[in-house]
Parts: sequence; structure tokens; C-alpha cells
Amino acid sequence: MKKAFIIVVMFIFSVSLFANEVSEKDVSNAFVAITDAGYIAASNFISFKRVDYDSIAIKMSSETSLPEAILVNGADLSFFLDYFPQKTTSSNSGFAVSLIPTIDPIVRERLLFNDWKAGEAIVTGAAVVVFPKGTTFQTLVSNGINGMFPKVAINFNFVVSGYLFEKDIKITGVFLISADSNGIPNIQTINLKVNDEEYSKEFINKAPLLLTMKNDVK
Repeated sequence: MKKAFIIVVMFIFSVSLFANEVSEKDVSNAFVAITDAGYIAASNFISFKRVDYDSIAIKMSSETSLPEAILVNGADLSFFLDYFPQKTTSSNSGFAVSLIPTIDPIVRERLLFNDWKAGEAIVTGAAVVVFPKGTTFQTLVSNGINGMFPKVAINFNFVVSGYLFEKDIKITGVFLISADSNGIPNIQTINLKVNDEEYSKEFINKAPLLLTMKNDVK
């Protein structure tokens, strides 16, 4: 009887631990939400729109004209599709603008596909962007034209909440992002934690940040 009691207690304890674990689906969807917020911020920078979003901002370096940080404060992703109409035109002109293709259609496609509902995914946090020393906006553009892309470090700390998730997902870590001569990105995971626990670095290979969509991981 005593042995049976111990087995039952251990079973209940193990089940409770499992219940507190974060599912891969939730982790993947949290990354998708963070990635979409990053796309929105990147579009704001690349297209020179400088839209004054209420909940997504970019901190720019006055010396390099490059982003130093992306700041996200309670961004409900369902609110951003209207900022990316089907046909976009830019009132900006100039040599630099002409060299940089807009990513607005890509952002619109992601937001349409993911079809975020109000309250489904809300992102809060920040990502610090570190370019190699000496990199400026001008050198970034000129090197990019020649197929040379710098290695950029991203130090991030985000919390994703909403009814899509069983619990709030806190994701912190460091990525090193580079690209080959064709512009195909490569993401190296230096550090990754989910809800303050070490998480498998191989997860990013399973669910690539730039390609994975909502609910891709079951």
C-alpha cells in the first residue's frame, strides 16, 4: 500500500511538471509573433516611412544612421495589417531609396497568412542590434549591392502573451545573423532561454525564424 501511494504521488508530481512545460507549438508561435514584430520594425526602417506606431519603435544611432534597438510595448499584431496596403507607393525619392527594395509586400504576406486575431498575440520587449565596428548605413547599402553582408548580433528579451498561448512565453537570447552573397540569411544561435530555462539551440533549425508561420509546428 505504501509503495502504491508513493508511485501515485510521483505520478501526480511528474504530470504537474509536464503540465508546466512550454509546448514547442507555443514556443514556435511566440517566435513567429516576435519575427512579425521585427518585420514591421524593419519595414519602417528600410522604406524610410518612419511610421509612428504606438507600440513598435526603433532607436536609431545618430552616428551610423543604423538601428540600435527595436522596442516593442504591448504590440497586438492584429492591428498592423492596415499599415501594409496591397499597393504601396513611396513619396520618398533619392539614390539610397532607389537601391533598397521595399519589404512591405513580404510583411503584408506574412500578416495575411498568420491572420492574427485581436488579443491572440501581444509582444513586449526589446532587441539590441550590434553591427560590426565601422558599419554605417552608407557602407551597409554599398556592400549589400556587392553581395557583402555583415554579421549582426541580436540580443533580445521578449514576452509574448495572448489567448493563443497556454501561458506567457518569455524568450531571451543572442543570435548572430549573416548572409551569403545571394542575400540568403543564416542564423546562428549563441544563447537561447524560454521562461528562464535553457532551450535547445537546434529548435531554430527546426523552425527557421524567417520562414516559419503560425501553427507550423504542431
